[in-house]
Amino acid sequence: MSTGSFIEMFMTTFGWHLYEIVWGVISSTGLAYLPFFAVIIDNVVKPIESQEAKAAAVTSLRRLEIDIVRLIIMMMLAVSPYMTINYGAVSYTKACQVSTGTAAPTVTAGNSGTIFDDTFQSNLLNNQHAKAPPWFYIVMSVTGGVNDAVISRLPCEINIRQTQYEMSTLNIEDPHVKRDMQRFVTECYEPAVADFYNNRREMPAGMELTDIDWPGSELFNSGFYRNEYAKHQVPGFAFDRSRKSDMGRVAYDQEPPEYGYPSCYDWWTNSTTGLRVRLVEEFPRGTMNKLSTLFASSATKQEQEDAAIRKMLANEGQSVYKGLDLSGNGLESNMGGGTMTDTLYEWTGNVVGMAGAFITELLLQPMLFMVKQMAPYVQATMLMATYFLLPWVLLVGNYEWSTIKTATITIFAMKFWTSIWAVTDLLDNKLAQTLSQASGLTGVSGFFSMQNQMMNSIIDLLILGLYMGLPMYFLSIMGWGGERGASAPTQASGVAANEGKGAGQQGTSLATGAATKSISK
Repeated sequence: MSTGSFIEMFMTTFGWHLYEIVWGVISSTGLAYLPFFAVIIDNVVKPIESQEAKAAAVTSLRRLEIDIVRLIIMMMLAVSPYMTINYGAVSYTKACQVSTGTAAPTVTAGNSGTIFDDTFQSNLLNNQHAKAPPWFYIVMSVTGGVNDAVISRLPCEINIRQTQYEMSTLNIEDPHVKRDMQRFVTECYEPAVADFYNNRREMPAGMELTDIDWPGSELFNSGFYRNEYAKHQVPGFAFDRSRKSDMGRVAYDQEPPEYGYPSCYDWWTNSTTGLRVRLVEEFPRGTMNKLSTLFASSATKQEQEDAAIRKMLANEGQSVYKGLDLSGNGLESNMGGGTMTDTLYEWTGNVVGMAGAFITELLLQPMLFMVKQMAPYVQATMLMATYFLLPWVLLVGNYEWSTIKTATITIFAMKFWTSIWAVTDLLDNKLAQTLSQASGLTGVSGFFSMQNQMMNSIIDLLILGLYMGLPMYFLSIMGWGGERGASAPTQASGVAANEGKGAGQQGTSLATGAATKSISK
């Protein structure tokens, strides 16, 4: 039996466990036979009220025969749980592996490699086996197959939204790398920026001004960095008396220091101990593989790594660019005295201007991410609740076919949310690609671009609305087809979706507070 998520795989078994328990209570107390008494009384009283005694007896007997047989068939097919749902038979299969483009392996309950294996075990409810009525067992199996068929026909693509989120949360984990990055900014990058503006240097033809917005600037690496050196020893670079910056540090008869003073160029680009290589090693391998797959045809490996480094440093923000005290480090002499302050004010003004452009996006991203992450949990929990409460619904409905049909449509509709969200994710990917192209940039540059913030916000609102509204809309149009009970979960799902939205808004408020604090500084 196929399910739409890891959590649904376990909640399905748990829900039918509860169904069996509730049905056992209903059966043992005799409540299960109330519909039979209701049918007998109804079929005896009504004919007598409308016909002569002899004719009423014939009518009652004929109706009783039909209704009793109907009740027995309904109980056997759609009420009594005797189809065993084995714990390891419930499975989940992802549509594809984004790194290879091939079908992902199918995992089963208890063998999924997730934390749910330890919580939802086969002996969760005193080693009882989960059982379901044959009808609903078939409904779940068929719906799971329909979902798999729909999703397998969709293009197998990398989840751009997830990749963007991973990149937006990427930080420098190694404290030594972070410290060296702070030193590089202070001793190399900021003097280079000051030199560029103070001496009114021109950008080479064909090079964008954004090139100097980060420490790995191509312009600085080809010029300023080659003649500027570290002010203090840099671990990983051996002391070399032939190096200009190391000459005169110690007399020839003295023991040389442990480390040397490399040029800014060597400090950044060295293939073994350079900062760029060490920053690349900070990237999770899975994230870099996704970037390589996305931009293999539009950007070289170095361009991809450079763009990722820029994003990582942007995430670090103040902790890198303002991580050290700039006073007393000898930079004023390189910048013409007090001009350092003017340069920093200019640079800070640019940052504040950019912050205003993407503040709306900052508000929407946490909300959208939380709703997406919470959606499968909402679906699985609602399905579990439906299975748990279904015996009472069937009992009150006198095992009528209309009640069973409504329950069938409701379960089908909620399980089909998996396909709805897969289509929404595909649409989100396509719109994100369109946005990258609309920015006027291609490949990895467009992926990380800050342009078209208005369009980006509109897309985020659209996807958020589809994630929250399209499942409820689907349940509603089922009601248009006559299954009014199928729209019953809409209010509950709306509440659950609002909870996810509220969690995202809390994350948003934290992000906004952090951004406001940074801007005010």
